[in-house]
Amino acid sequence: MDKILYKNIIATITYYDVLNYPLTAFEVWKHLIRSSADDSGNVWSFTDVQCALEQKEIVQYISQKNGMYYLFGREDIVSLRRQHEYISFIKMRKLRRIISILRISPFVRAIYVTGRLAYNNCDRGSDLDVLVLYKHGHIWTGRFCITILSHLLGVRRQDNKTNNRICLNYHITTKSLCVPTQDLFAAHEYVFATPLFDTGYHMQFCYENRNWIQNMKPHHKCARIKSELTVGDNFITKYMRKFFELILADRAMEKRLKKIQFKKIQKNPKTQKEGALIMCSDNNLIFLPKPQGPVIFEEYKRRFDALEINF
Repeated sequence: MDKILYKNIIATITYYDVLNYPLTAFEVWKHLIRSSADDSGNVWSFTDVQCALEQKEIVQYISQKNGMYYLFGREDIVSLRRQHEYISFIKMRKLRRIISILRISPFVRAIYVTGRLAYNNCDRGSDLDVLVLYKHGHIWTGRFCITILSHLLGVRRQDNKTNNRICLNYHITTKSLCVPTQDLFAAHEYVFATPLFDTGYHMQFCYENRNWIQNMKPHHKCARIKSELTVGDNFITKYMRKFFELILADRAMEKRLKKIQFKKIQKNPKTQKEGALIMCSDNNLIFLPKPQGPVIFEEYKRRFDALEINF
């Protein structure tokens, strides 16, 4: 009996149970997380995980329906996942249409879908979380322009206007591809993150974040190809983006926009709330007034400890 593998499987199913997301056997293997008891550095085959899911030591804690695994008594999340997948399909189409316009914004090099939409787990009121990658040295100008453009399109998230609105809460540059928020929730987020627009940085982004993710998710591998959802560049969008970049490339412009935005960020009451995660630098701009990672992790620990695993 591989006690470490068994605990990792139960930990994985428990974590995704908090997200109301039952997993297939393949997904349990693919997204396997290391429990607090695992310092082995081991990896396991899909067959190992598939066999373990049938063992009595695990079956006493989990159930299976329609090929999906979840904590005992939580069979309702199987149908919930199907509902969320349909809603997410509709929202993803809307986001792709938005991205097809936002890609002309100056200094943008890639736009990733993140959050619940990235793993098809949206409800009807969900917003559209994205991570935006900019050319190094122009993050403040890039953020300013994409914010203005999304506002003019009427798709920017504002206060209570969240449904199908784009949430520009995470910005990095071509020289800061390794994300600074490296916890279990971030590992989950960036395993699912998908480029909806990319000018050639996707593989580098994957490799820069591979090692720290694999410390928590040992079976994580970088995707070798872009998603079929990725919106390509064309002559018109590339020309428009470069045209705006020529106009706004002045370093003095970057400094002025940094000063204006930094002052506004400091005055925003949301950034002053206890527990808010705000990072502002020339490499990262991160705005998480209510970061979900710590809340989800605490609930995961509560549910996992409540199982009182005795092997």
